[in-house]
Amino acid sequence: MDIYTNPEKHTYITGIAKVFLMPTDSGGIPAVAVSKRTSVYISSTYTILMILIFMVGWNLIIAIIMAWWPTRGDPNRQTALVALWNSGESMNAFALMTSYCERVIMYMVRGGAKGSLKDPEKGGRSDQTGAGQGPTAGSNDMGIRTESAPLDQEKQNGTLEGSSESDAKCGVSNLLWGLLFAFLALAMTVGNVVSGILVPVELVIGNFAPPAKSVIFYPDVPFYTRGDDNNAGFAKLNSLRAPAALRALGSIEASKVTVRGRMSVDVETSDGSTKAKYNYNVTGVDMGLQSDPKLQLKVYGECHTDETWLLDSNDQRDTYKLFGGNETHKIEHQPLVDFPPMVTFVIDTNTGDVSTSNTSYAMIVNTGSLYSYTAGVDPWYVTEKAGVNATVAYQVRRGRPALSCWEVSRWHLGGKDVDVSELDKLPGLKLDEFWTKKVFPYEFGAPRVATIGNAAGPSALKSASYAMAPRYILDADASAIKTDIERLLLGSWVSSRNVVRDTTTYDEGKIQGVSVGSGGLSDAAAKFVLQSGDVETLSVRILIAVPAILLFLFIFQKTLSCVLRHSKPKKKCIINGEDKDAVALVATQIFRRLDQQIGSWIWSHTEAIIPMVYPTKREETTAKTDPDPKSPAITTQQPVNVD
Repeated sequence: MDIYTNPEKHTYITGIAKVFLMPTDSGGIPAVAVSKRTSVYISSTYTILMILIFMVGWNLIIAIIMAWWPTRGDPNRQTALVALWNSGESMNAFALMTSYCERVIMYMVRGGAKGSLKDPEKGGRSDQTGAGQGPTAGSNDMGIRTESAPLDQEKQNGTLEGSSESDAKCGVSNLLWGLLFAFLALAMTVGNVVSGILVPVELVIGNFAPPAKSVIFYPDVPFYTRGDDNNAGFAKLNSLRAPAALRALGSIEASKVTVRGRMSVDVETSDGSTKAKYNYNVTGVDMGLQSDPKLQLKVYGECHTDETWLLDSNDQRDTYKLFGGNETHKIEHQPLVDFPPMVTFVIDTNTGDVSTSNTSYAMIVNTGSLYSYTAGVDPWYVTEKAGVNATVAYQVRRGRPALSCWEVSRWHLGGKDVDVSELDKLPGLKLDEFWTKKVFPYEFGAPRVATIGNAAGPSALKSASYAMAPRYILDADASAIKTDIERLLLGSWVSSRNVVRDTTTYDEGKIQGVSVGSGGLSDAAAKFVLQSGDVETLSVRILIAVPAILLFLFIFQKTLSCVLRHSKPKKKCIINGEDKDAVALVATQIFRRLDQQIGSWIWSHTEAIIPMVYPTKREETTAKTDPDPKSPAITTQQPVNVD
């Protein structure tokens, strides 16, 4: 579960033509961002396109089978082709081929045992209908063989071997082909269903959109930290960063488990002392960087309570002397009134440059002398009995120990590491200078936990959520240094991830921004993404691939049909005198060929899928009642029941 605040609509760009790179762990994926309503229409359209793809694909498979599967004059194969061609769609074809395979097995078991369909000596069909029941003369337009033309039928349909052994081989061959066709039909059916489900799902790859360049803002940090304004500049920076810090801390309350999976925090408390170790990585994907998704910020550090830093403690204040220097830090006690538990961060400046890989810092709490409803034993919340005039039973002891911490931060890309202050020297980095020189050095130059803690102010510590205004009385038993540290460190990961996105949310007001030149920010500075529940991110690859596949199959099918129509097939045709199986097997053409024998219409477009009869081409005004004695007789064969 990822918690975020939807940015305002004017802060990001949507549109099917606005292509950007969606950052992923494997690199950037071309994508577009659209509204949720639009994405529903597009997903539905692509579901229909997938249906069309498998429809055209199945027709293409049928055309290939029709063109190149040898019938060898076997009526069993011919009926299979007719069934396939008239199946309409793959699911129906699967049912027909399953039935066909059952009939072939029956043919092998029953028909093969009884003998050949042809007379071994004459090479023709045996008379299975009895004397006087066979055809008597000629051959009709449908190519049905009669007794008067055995040689013509032999030439057109070919001959089958006349032995039972040959029939058995033929049956096995037909069965294998039938199983193959059934498998193809089943595969197309399953593929159609699965793709109709998966493709729309894979089409949507997130809810990110590129930002509008005009909303990016970052304060002029050097100007506000110059130190000659009685810390007014620091106060302005903290007020600017406070909403982002509170969003980061608030998000971990709802998604703590998810964030814990991205970092390691180990806090142990025993005998009044605490030790903590932590490490985490923030990647370019986490930050939403389009240019450098594989960039990583690697952070690790340690903390422990140090009671030697406490210089003095009295009823008014606690005084600390940190890092072995001469500077002291005073924490005032306010036991009665109106101040929540807070933490103060102090960064060690004795080493000179603060922006180094290894930075020392301290955490000091103001919990001493605060009242509590419950007793506590934690180093920051250990209690004692309150005074006789107190209305609350417990009070936190004065002189709480400070936390002594250090942290190391380094940038990593392509197997190379550099100091946190030398990001622009990292080989292979594509990040714009706006980030490498004006934003990241100040955002990551100091420990992020200190930045977010100072900006959050009274909301930094978990214990503050138990102390309600106006008296801010603690629940010492529920409060612990461990939960406070975890809250701050988990929030620092979220805050680090949001550094780039937060530049689109700052309420700049009268804050002075960094100078970016007369031309404003470059387009490269806006190469990141914002997350919003109001948009859907669609993969450009799928957007292009699906119509392209459909177009390719359609062109291939039309090309193949054209080739087959204008070339003479090598194998024997199913219908005598017809070289174009694909047309001859269509039910409309079969009807046309029958109608020409018994009707008076003159048909046109005899090579089209749907032939036509024009009113001006009718031969006679009345239908023929008597057959023309010169025309060949129309004969039929009685079916042989083999079931």
